[in-house]
Amino acid sequence: MTKAEENTDGGKPGNKGGWLEAFAWICSVVAFSPALVWLYKNLMQSQQLRDAMIILVCAGMVMAIESDIRPHRPVFTKASFLWLAIAYVLLVLGGFLGMWGVFLTLFGLSAVLVSAGLAFFDRPRYVYAVGGAFYSFTLLSLFMPLFDFPLRVFAGKLSQYILGFFNDTVLLLLMKGEAPQIALKVNDSTFLVATECNGFGIISSCVVLSIITVLFRKISWLKRLALVVASVILAYLANTLRIVSIVTLAPHVGEGNYNFMHESLGYFFFALGLIAVWKLCRKL
Repeated sequence: MTKAEENTDGGKPGNKGGWLEAFAWICSVVAFSPALVWLYKNLMQSQQLRDAMIILVCAGMVMAIESDIRPHRPVFTKASFLWLAIAYVLLVLGGFLGMWGVFLTLFGLSAVLVSAGLAFFDRPRYVYAVGGAFYSFTLLSLFMPLFDFPLRVFAGKLSQYILGFFNDTVLLLLMKGEAPQIALKVNDSTFLVATECNGFGIISSCVVLSIITVLFRKISWLKRLALVVASVILAYLANTLRIVSIVTLAPHVGEGNYNFMHESLGYFFFALGLIAVWKLCRKL
């Protein structure tokens, strides 16, 4: 066996430490199990979050395939140990900071992912890109309830503005009830801007996609920030165009075909937004 092979394989010390390394990661998963359970519940309750997670996984796989990044037998390096230690420190500190501690706990959960990634992959930039995108995903999961109503209002206002060029009467209505609802009244038809229309799904998916892409690229932090902001704008516009197209075509397709048209346009503009963000973040 050559010296290079010994380094790649981890050597004899790596074999002895294998069980200790596995035990360390198992303990970290147990320690962060409340955060994992919370994240799992959010995923089960929100199709929008599930879409964002699917985009994150798919983007990570595509980047790994394109760059020929493959996992190997885990090697517990100094960097891997450091990130695992950071995760435990953040978990302990998070318990003393109330609501602010949630941010530290979620960052600690991402640090565990980075620790494992550094042990399985020899490309730190790839691991940090996935870890950063995962942390952004957890933050989006945390703030999703707060984003719902403002996003619906913004989407409704821009849709109202665009539809106003082609229709005689376009009104944005606030409907009172247990929870406030937004509706668009276009001529004689009224369309509810429901939670599914707030654009959070496409925005969160585009944000996660842009973050994992720009973190993997060797570009300035200013350019990275600009691309992430641009991805939010593109996603918001794609969602607005989806609403406008649905409202415009609804009177012409009939009630029997409305659901099919609604879902088809939803997937079309969702894909359009993702493709635009993917192209933008990889080329500029």
